[in-house]
Amino acid sequence: MPVTASDYQSLKLQIKGLEEIVAELKSDNEAKAKIIAEQAKLIEELKAKLAKYENPHTPSSAQRYKKNSESKNSSKKRGAPNGHRVATRPTPEPDRVVEVTTDQCELCGSGNLEECGVEKQVIEELPPPPKIEVIQFNRHKYKCQDCGHVFIAKDEECPQKGRFGVDLLVYLIMLKFSLRGVLRRINDFALHLNSFNITPKGIQDAILRVGDACKTTYSANIDKVRAATWNYMDETGIRVLGKNYWLWTFRTPEDEVVVVIRPSRGQNVLREIFGGDISGAGVVDGWRAYNIIPILQRCWAHQIRDVDAFIEQPGGKELSEAIHEKFKVLKGFLGKDPPTSMEERKQQKEVRDSEMAELAEHFSKFTELKKPVTYIRNGLGNWYTCLLYPGMEPTNNLSEQVIREHVLMRKIIGTFRSEDGAEYYQYIASVFATWRLQAKDVYAELKKLLVNELCLR
Repeated sequence: MPVTASDYQSLKLQIKGLEEIVAELKSDNEAKAKIIAEQAKLIEELKAKLAKYENPHTPSSAQRYKKNSESKNSSKKRGAPNGHRVATRPTPEPDRVVEVTTDQCELCGSGNLEECGVEKQVIEELPPPPKIEVIQFNRHKYKCQDCGHVFIAKDEECPQKGRFGVDLLVYLIMLKFSLRGVLRRINDFALHLNSFNITPKGIQDAILRVGDACKTTYSANIDKVRAATWNYMDETGIRVLGKNYWLWTFRTPEDEVVVVIRPSRGQNVLREIFGGDISGAGVVDGWRAYNIIPILQRCWAHQIRDVDAFIEQPGGKELSEAIHEKFKVLKGFLGKDPPTSMEERKQQKEVRDSEMAELAEHFSKFTELKKPVTYIRNGLGNWYTCLLYPGMEPTNNLSEQVIREHVLMRKIIGTFRSEDGAEYYQYIASVFATWRLQAKDVYAELKKLLVNELCLR
């Protein structure tokens, strides 16, 4: 059938209309594609921000988002289990007894009273806060008639330099390091509680004086770290004068602690602390600087977190279950009573090292698991070192416990405002951590140290 002119024009109009619809749809699709791309970019940015707070290297104590989400789906109630015995403090024996009497009725004011019993109530109370005592020491000078030596007599309550006594120095340091007080708050506290007016600069000078007195003990702790069969080690970022530094912690099996603040996270810090010869073992995370230590125990807690981060990937669940089972078996073996012989421990290490290599090889076929498998492979030979060192933990949780105090301090102060402040913080923080872990009385130990270093030396 021949096409007329009118049919031709009609078809042209239909084609033009369809082309306009296609162009409109194409423009709409481009706009939607742009929105999708922007949303995808935003999602990636949010994931990157979230990764700062929730990632395989986030300590379990800080994984609050994961904990909250799990708690919603968990049927287990928080708090003490059923049947848990309530722990109450025993009532202490009173130091003094106060008779509380009256000679008139509290309702009508009558004085016609008959005593009909006594109700005992024991309370614990503080004495009124002490005010600063100002003491003058007349330190007499002597000359030995035999050798000619001239000297000034010493007293254990009188520092040879400065105007602050030992107890006052201990008091200020406890406010700073035990209560994590900032200098201006310590100033405010001492003024209102003890009528003691001291500027933040005066408090800082007192801290530096105490830090200087701790140097000898600090050096002794470094010697113990060097002599230890193994050490638990960790590091975290810190700020000094607004610049990036690193705070390192070293902890011996006997709980001697050394805190180090340096502008480096590299191997030179380890060489400095251990001296030229690094002969002991180290319980560490996967940071490459620790590779200069000849014998390593890689942290299982870090490994488990790295593996569990890929649990949703193909093969991830199976890898996670395998690693968790191996850790469970390791802990069971280490907890055997009586302990196993060293020969059996060596045999177990060979077997377990071989099994770990086979596990890494098996899961290497999953391309999505490349990162955790590489992490496992990088630690081959170092996952079971603890079998050869009775008492060694298979994780570096003990070092993370030590470093937690400094992370809290970092959140409070933000940055050290002088290099001297950072340096002397190392000395005091090290001796405090050592005394606490060794269940010593920090107040008494610090006072004894200051008496020896400031008054009698």
